Amino acid sequence: MSNAVLAEKVASVLRNQLAEMKEGKNELLNKYFPELSSERNKAEELFTSYQEEITRLLKKTEKTKKFQVPFVTIDSEVEIEDLADGGEFTYRIVSPSRRSFKNGEISFLSPVGRSLLLRKPGDEVEVQAPGGTFRYRIKKVRLREDILQK
Repeated sequence: MSNAVLAEKVASVLRNQLAEMKEGKNELLNKYFPELSSERNKAEELFTSYQEEITRLLKKTEKTKKFQVPFVTIDSEVEIEDLADGGEFTYRIVSPSRRSFKNGEISFLSPVGRSLLLRKPGDEVEVQAPGGTFRYRIKKVRLREDILQK
């Protein structure tokens, strides 16, 4: 991975996510995957991959004033294109521990959230969801502005 360019505020948000994830990982896993299962194993792998990628990103970062991230993170906004019909959607990737979800917010543990997390603009993803299999192309990724205001 070449050096990434992140605003200090973005790097700060990502460092806070790592700390929260380290503290809350077991609680989230026990809440959403109480039984030992392949789904729990996949979620644990997702947590580990996410933590490793964010750590690697933060180690190879140069400073800028732009509030962009090079791949889909928790608290990012993702523009995607449905490859079946060309429809475009914007999702905000959030923690499942949120009290309520606004329109367009999806948990990073949902089928769509898991498929998008850590992917880059231009990547194509396949989502296995209760409603069927869907294919999307990631168009844009940016950190949510409301997160940057905190």
